[in-house]
Amino acid sequence: MTTEHSTPADQNPFPFREHAERHEADVVVLGGGGAGIAAALAAAEAGARVVVLEKGNKPGGAAMFGGTGYAAYGSAAQREAGESFSAEEAVQAILEHTDGRADEALVRAVVARSGETADWLSAHGLKSALAEAPHDPADPGEDSELLARHRRARTYHRYASKFGGFKKLLKAIEEAGGLVIPEAAATEAVADERGRILGVRAERTEAGKPLSPERREQLKADGVAEAIDIAAPAVVVATGGFVGNHELVGRAAPELETSRLRFTGERKSVGTGCSVVQALGGAGAEPAALDAPAFGVPGRYSSKALAVLANLPLLWVDDDGRRFADEASTYRFGERGRAGLERGGRFWMILDSATVQRLTEQGLELAPAEDHGAPLPPGTEGTPAQPRLVEALEEAVEQGAAVLGAAPDDLAGAAGFHPERFAETLERYNAAVRTGRDDQFGTPAAILRHPVQEGPLYAVQVVSTVRGTLGGVRIDASARVLDADGQPVPGLYAAGNEASGFWGGRYPQIDGLTLLFAFNSGRIAGEAAAAALPA
Repeated sequence: MTTEHSTPADQNPFPFREHAERHEADVVVLGGGGAGIAAALAAAEAGARVVVLEKGNKPGGAAMFGGTGYAAYGSAAQREAGESFSAEEAVQAILEHTDGRADEALVRAVVARSGETADWLSAHGLKSALAEAPHDPADPGEDSELLARHRRARTYHRYASKFGGFKKLLKAIEEAGGLVIPEAAATEAVADERGRILGVRAERTEAGKPLSPERREQLKADGVAEAIDIAAPAVVVATGGFVGNHELVGRAAPELETSRLRFTGERKSVGTGCSVVQALGGAGAEPAALDAPAFGVPGRYSSKALAVLANLPLLWVDDDGRRFADEASTYRFGERGRAGLERGGRFWMILDSATVQRLTEQGLELAPAEDHGAPLPPGTEGTPAQPRLVEALEEAVEQGAAVLGAAPDDLAGAAGFHPERFAETLERYNAAVRTGRDDQFGTPAAILRHPVQEGPLYAVQVVSTVRGTLGGVRIDASARVLDADGQPVPGLYAAGNEASGFWGGRYPQIDGLTLLFAFNSGRIAGEAAAAALPA
């Protein structure tokens, strides 16, 4: 513990607990993920004394452990590559995609900084390389010209070395005088009778979980307090939303059965930030959206063959056995997430033995949509052979995540489809494959390559993969938390997945926007918190 973060209790209005570890700061940041790290670094660079509380044993959060990069507009890498899609065009595309429900001032503030922030992150050690344009062998669907160009622009900045890069960001915070405390979870924000923020109370954790008796004894033997008190007039909430609290996810999306979904987001993010904000007078905004961009097969498997399969544009049907969408939408980031969630978070993929054999032995000319949980090497064309696919399908059948049928009627019975509707679905789909024309959903001929004919047939459950929640706390363009009357709560800021306004209640159109918002809203929050401190 450094002396600049310590203060005697009698010199601070914060009511320190007798046996708590004590710190004094200008800004306390709750959460050490992408938004929290950006907020802490920006505030520390502006001269503020900063303490970061990270619930887990390793900072970085979903931005590091799950993320592979972020979107930006106008970075040095884009200028060098000749990418001309501008920040202003991105603002208009985001507003159009959200039907004008996003907060334009906030969108402008965040997007306008994104190119500069990419360069700022790189200068501090989190280097990235500009990815190639997204792979989309299909027609652009019903997107406008602007949205189609947005989707095809080179906006994704892929981490060059994410673990090393985040380590350098944390070192930069410490070199600027900041203090990062891992395994420390905020439990309460303290304010005086006038509502003025005095600081935060926290408790030690064990890798993000409550302390075990053994760990508690070890801390006692080492003379380390379980309780931590931080006196600070400003708080930045960046605790990552509530994806780890499935009850809250169910409340936010009552139309979904959370038991069906596959969760890969931060289990430590359980809604603490929203509770802190509400206790200090902050207000909620539109319902949070789910960050659910990819598909997976429920269960645990000995290979990633099913993770690849789930993101291919083969035949999709609902629980009734009816086709429900253009399968090429799997290549369109915003559309594929919505397609799964609109089916309650689950649908079925249908394939026959000929397709299984070809994918197993040769691979397919169709590529899977990018899934950060099962990435293919850069430059891969199509889908490589999946020699363990049959083994994985057998495992899925054993776990109840797939069914097998010798013929369509058998498969319909095993999966619970309506037999006549399923038979009609197969007839129409196979006709579309044969003619290269889909009159039902407009799927392009380039996608319609694999009929469902040769038994045995497989029906594989595909579920939405939820990486996080987006929104819940109302902020303005300076990342200040607003109260029920739309007025800023003095000293209170929010960033990243906690904050609303950027999404307009809709899922983002392109990959990388969630971390664009995390890094830039965090940076804005840290700068604003430091600027508001008394001179």
